[in-house]
Amino acid sequence: MKNKKFAFLFLLVILVLSISGCGGNSKSNENPNEIDLVDLDGQRFKLSEQLGKKIYIKFWASWCPICLEGLPELEKLASESNDFEVVTIVSPGLGKEMDTNEFREWFAGLENNHFRVLLDEGGKIATKYGVHGYPTSFFVSANGTIKVFPGEIKNEMVKAIFKSNLLDGESDPVQENMQKEQEEMEPNSENDAIRGSANSQPSAEAEIYLAGGCFWGVEAYFEKIDGVKEVTVGYANGKTENPSYEDLVYNHSGHAETVHVIYDPSRVTLDQLLQYYFRIIDPTSINRQGNDRGVQYRTGIYYVDESDKAVIETRIAMEQKKYDKKIQVEVTPLIRFDLAEDYHQDYLKKNPNGYCHIDLSLADEPLIDETAYPKPSDSAIKGMLTEEQYNVTQYSGTEKPFTNAYWNTFDDGIYVDIVTGEPLFSSLDKFDSDCGWPSFSKPISDEVVNYHTDTSYGMVRTEVRSRSGDSHLGHVFDDGPAESGGQRYCINSAAVRFIPVSKMEAEGYGYLLKLFDPSKKVD
Repeated sequence: MKNKKFAFLFLLVILVLSISGCGGNSKSNENPNEIDLVDLDGQRFKLSEQLGKKIYIKFWASWCPICLEGLPELEKLASESNDFEVVTIVSPGLGKEMDTNEFREWFAGLENNHFRVLLDEGGKIATKYGVHGYPTSFFVSANGTIKVFPGEIKNEMVKAIFKSNLLDGESDPVQENMQKEQEEMEPNSENDAIRGSANSQPSAEAEIYLAGGCFWGVEAYFEKIDGVKEVTVGYANGKTENPSYEDLVYNHSGHAETVHVIYDPSRVTLDQLLQYYFRIIDPTSINRQGNDRGVQYRTGIYYVDESDKAVIETRIAMEQKKYDKKIQVEVTPLIRFDLAEDYHQDYLKKNPNGYCHIDLSLADEPLIDETAYPKPSDSAIKGMLTEEQYNVTQYSGTEKPFTNAYWNTFDDGIYVDIVTGEPLFSSLDKFDSDCGWPSFSKPISDEVVNYHTDTSYGMVRTEVRSRSGDSHLGHVFDDGPAESGGQRYCINSAAVRFIPVSKMEAEGYGYLLKLFDPSKKVD
């Protein structure tokens, strides 16, 4: 059983990527996947010479507030006795990064500067490996397998990943390249490149059993989620074997109507499935969901892998923060699961107008990971925002209408929190309200905003604030287009940053491209 402190490990699996390196010249013995750099002390680091070692490589930048916030923890990790080496990479001269001499002088003045820094002059390595956002972490196994995790990762997670089996698998092309180079063999350009998607790794299956009321709707809901391979309905954890539906209703067999979800953990994690699950249930009710009453309609999460328990408990603890009442979801190992009768399987496909107590469209709303967009310290926020942006987001100020950045912008793209980068709104929901501020009919997902009653200026209004950054965004009113739900989110341009569709992939928002083109599935 994995330690509970590693509970968030599986939250990150959806972010696991393999990255593509530049194709090698078949006439050269140079390994196209090599990392060959010199550190600040003039010591050389060559990745091909590190076989047999576990290495944590962190790409960071001096201009990145999240990176700077993480330096003390990074130094702590480097000073500990772990079974892996800690190495970092900066790219002087790339984008907004300082040149080498400026960086040396700046870094020498930091308090937390006792970790190894490799100098990627001009960003050649970062560019070759497709590093677009900071921070980005490379996990290199002893056999040369590389896994990539964008975003800030806490020390506990770094250790958990190295202890997990995420780095296991069949021989990786990186390892093969290094071995070929050491053996002075001619590289094979077709096999050299690190594959460009998580699906290039051997596919695996995992399973979880979820009770959420009438299983007709729950089955149809989970079938819509990317990464779910198969869903069936049945009866779980009752007092009798081989029950029929009548046993649940009339004979008090104690079973719960349950869906068996088989999924690909390289595409959707257990934690993400649980987040989808909590969207469609009332977790504080007992033996009741929607219009259905009875023990068979209780909520429950039943696991077969003991390591899943920690993930489940952590997710429930996070969900509990949203409720005053205690969450009543049953969490136990799966004792027994019997498939329901054939007429129950794919019921809503056979009966499109059949009874369903949940909103199936909730499966289409993007799942946005709050932990991927942490709020920087106040000093960091002051350093990254203009005076107006700081006043609006931190002191609930209001910018002038008709002169702000986005009031008349209608290009395709997303609007993210200026402080944390968390996605908040989409151009697909933007409309011209003639009020002088950006107006939206809804947020990009219900979870990314919070609401507060605002009684300032002698009025009663509903304030809208961002979830992760707690930034003041604006207010929501009930005078929006009726065909779009009737709401108008009146948002300050100073509180958001617009990212056009053409730049979403490069800035780490590729997973939201399917909003604009459903055919773009980012696995």
